[in-house]
Amino acid sequence: MQPAVKRDERILIIDDQSLSQSYLRYALEQLGYQNLSYADRANTALNLCKQNSYDLIICAYNLPQGKDGYQLFEELKITGLHKLSCGLIFISAETDPALVHSVLELQPDEFLAKPYVIRDLQQRIERVLKRKQQLRPVYSQLEHQQYDKALDLLNQQLAQPELHKLFPLLLKMKGDILLQQQAYTEALTFFTAMLHLQPFSWAKIGKVRCLLHNNNEAQAFAELEHMLVRTETRLFALDCLSELEFKQQQYQQAQQHILAAANIAPRNLLRQQKLLQLSRLNHDYEMQYRAARDMVKFARHSLYEQPDLYLNLARASIDFALSVDDSEQQSRLNRQATLSLNTVQRQFGQQQLTEAQQVLHARLLYLQDHRAKARQLLTELSDNTEIQSLEDALDKAKALHEVGLSDASKTLFSRISQHCRQQQPEPVFAAYLSQEQQERAAMPLGPRELNNNAVQLYQHGNWQEAFSAFILAWQVMPKNVGIALNLWQTLVTSPRALCNPQQKQQLLQHCQLLIDSSKLKPEQLVRYEQLKQKHLSKLA
Repeated sequence: MQPAVKRDERILIIDDQSLSQSYLRYALEQLGYQNLSYADRANTALNLCKQNSYDLIICAYNLPQGKDGYQLFEELKITGLHKLSCGLIFISAETDPALVHSVLELQPDEFLAKPYVIRDLQQRIERVLKRKQQLRPVYSQLEHQQYDKALDLLNQQLAQPELHKLFPLLLKMKGDILLQQQAYTEALTFFTAMLHLQPFSWAKIGKVRCLLHNNNEAQAFAELEHMLVRTETRLFALDCLSELEFKQQQYQQAQQHILAAANIAPRNLLRQQKLLQLSRLNHDYEMQYRAARDMVKFARHSLYEQPDLYLNLARASIDFALSVDDSEQQSRLNRQATLSLNTVQRQFGQQQLTEAQQVLHARLLYLQDHRAKARQLLTELSDNTEIQSLEDALDKAKALHEVGLSDASKTLFSRISQHCRQQQPEPVFAAYLSQEQQERAAMPLGPRELNNNAVQLYQHGNWQEAFSAFILAWQVMPKNVGIALNLWQTLVTSPRALCNPQQKQQLLQHCQLLIDSSKLKPEQLVRYEQLKQKHLSKLA
């Protein structure tokens, strides 16, 4: 292969594998590129991008000692070190769909799977560089937020027939600018016209964005239902449906859709955060725990790695542990919460425990049945600490309620609500706060004690009181099979009607569905089989 004409574009290659780096060097030199820089890890690449401007970055996924290629690419975009005029080609030997979809959400110019041949690399590089060069004036205006000038330049290029291969990209950019300008009526007309020409996925997405901003939710729903079946629009449709369903207080459906989106592209931490919040709104403590764990996993080494992520994992571990009957699972979750707290101190150099960490230590003591010690620890904390973090304050309010300090808990809930009225927090958090405040006010005891108290009421023949307590406990812990079995038993054995026939039938069905799909302890299984026989004999 004869060396090509010399090219002066500046290219940064980020790859830790010497063989891969050598192959790239050889390939690029054969293609005529001579102004090459190299980095074998993310921090080196970040420093180079701070000191230099590049026309193209070729970034590998697997990088050692810290950030991987995904986290590096994400940080380059967020910090502005990756300019619009700079092309980025992402290279990976791993082609797991979850990674690919996560990377594609960051919108690299190209995604190239290893192994590849020089001709394929050449086509990708030349295509990206040619496109960036042609659009450089537009990018310059966009980076200075001169949207009208950028639109004028795009319209000029759209009037040049020789650029017909670039027309889809130019049109997409025009639509993006109209959205950026919040010109939703004009944008809706534009996207609708584009869809009459060709079913561009970006035009479908743009149209739905306009419909939502114009409060045309019914038509947006209809469009999203069609977009769910298309691979290129499914992720966007799932996110939007979740948002719409939350607004309509359809929390279960909202969680199902955001979970489906998180399974497709799990490395989007904002999506994982929404999943966490919707999960706890639905009392789905297992999913809350999974989302908190995944956030820690995917944020490790990234610019998002902060103490709050570990504190939230500790909270989710405790919430989950308090909702299950399995002692082994409780022990595992206990260890996870303790490990998360220790990580905060070790990794972030905190010599003294913050109040948030002390609250979590108290909740761990409560989880381990040291209620008096937990209560004493919480009593020693200040009652008038200024609210810096809503999550910290909410966790403290929950802890106070769990150990029986109900008045202090109510007072703190009121302070949090007042703070929220002034700060306007994220809507899902606000809904969760309102729900927690109402449920805790209705419970004289913590969730764990509530079930135990209901058992005692049942044993003493206080059927109606026991039924009400089991209903409340099940509302707070809807996946706790022990509570479901207790409620089912109460409904089956009560000598008198505890609710209307229709509600009774629904409760029996819901409880039985959970019981039949769960692994019961031996004594629970024996009790359940005996109760089923009694129930069937009554029906006969």
